Amino acid sequence: MIDKIRNILRNKDNNQLIKNFFSLSVLKLINAVLPFVTLPYLIKVLGMQQYGAIVLGLALIAYFQAVTDYGFNLSATREIAKHRSSNNQLTLIYSKIMYTKAYLLTFVLLILIPVIFIVPQFKEDLIVYLLMCLMLIGETLFPEWFFRGVEKMGYIAGLNLIVKLSFTIGVFGLINTPEDYWLYPLLLGVSYIAVAIISHYIIFKNFKLRIVYIGLIRVKKTLKVGFPLFVNQFVPNLFNNTTNFLVGMILGKTYAGYFGATRQVVQLLTVFDSVVSSVAFPYLIRFKDKFHVFSKHYLILVAIVSTFLVIVHQYIFDIIGIKYEYDSEVFYVLILGFLSIVCYTVYSTNYLISRGHDNIVMKLTILTSLVGFILSFPLIQYFGILGGAMNIFISQFILGSGSYFYYKKIEKKGTL
Repeated sequence: MIDKIRNILRNKDNNQLIKNFFSLSVLKLINAVLPFVTLPYLIKVLGMQQYGAIVLGLALIAYFQAVTDYGFNLSATREIAKHRSSNNQLTLIYSKIMYTKAYLLTFVLLILIPVIFIVPQFKEDLIVYLLMCLMLIGETLFPEWFFRGVEKMGYIAGLNLIVKLSFTIGVFGLINTPEDYWLYPLLLGVSYIAVAIISHYIIFKNFKLRIVYIGLIRVKKTLKVGFPLFVNQFVPNLFNNTTNFLVGMILGKTYAGYFGATRQVVQLLTVFDSVVSSVAFPYLIRFKDKFHVFSKHYLILVAIVSTFLVIVHQYIFDIIGIKYEYDSEVFYVLILGFLSIVCYTVYSTNYLISRGHDNIVMKLTILTSLVGFILSFPLIQYFGILGGAMNIFISQFILGSGSYFYYKKIEKKGTL
């Protein structure tokens, strides 16, 4: 047994996979734990209404962040993984993605800022929404897709650690009254921008890359090629983010805070899924025959971890200060949604997309998102916060079951 483990570790690809897993595990653990360190404090100091304003602001920014991301964490990662041995190709890919992101960022800011000033519901917390733009800028400029493509997840872990620690220290040191809630987006935005600058310095110095001029024609081509994955990444906002947004707009900022805090608990599992999916994606592109072993063992592990969180969730709720009507029921429904989304990441992201079936995933995602978008208003209107959870679950269930259906269909045909 020991010899078998040693042989596995001696293999260069397996060794890199394990390093990436632990690097991203540390990153995601930090991303999961630090918000839980600050969440009870923020709810206590700011109150659920002010915290709800932050949740609503994050929901607004998420629409525009999905545009600037443009699915590059999949499409650019895939391209980097295929050409990582060529410095010239990496320079070209790096440059065209950054130029494209710069155009997208300019485009969304020209829309977002007027929207913040025009919509009456945003005027009460105007400074919060405007400062959220800093976070949008920082996240847009952060080249996570590059580090994922070259399978150097340690850089992502280290840089995100800087963001989260800086933000957490700032929260405890500077946010002391409900009126300080505007500091939340300021601290987060400044941290993201600083880390984005550091990350590009690392790319220049350690990977010997540079920015070369990319004309508008190549930018348009990049947008065209990446469009299916952009749609795949963006349209889930129609049910996922819109649900958060409508809970705040229909039920009020206090309920937005409760719903956001409950989803933060489920985020513990989502973080775990994100680690595994991020590490597995570039690996499974190169070793497609490993998928069946990966999917079988991973789904079993997810079922065990989910069961544990269901058992202990009430203790977590008590620590954070989550207590409202149907709080456990909302949590159970969201857990079922999480299990469905794991099937989606396994069979869509790590099977269909890794094999280039982007259009299939795009069509499935569009259909699901439209269903979720249509159902979101009536479900929240008639069933309140529980209706919001139901909408998330219904949409995620369609995604998960649909992904599995197409996986079986392609496997039956013997398509790679």
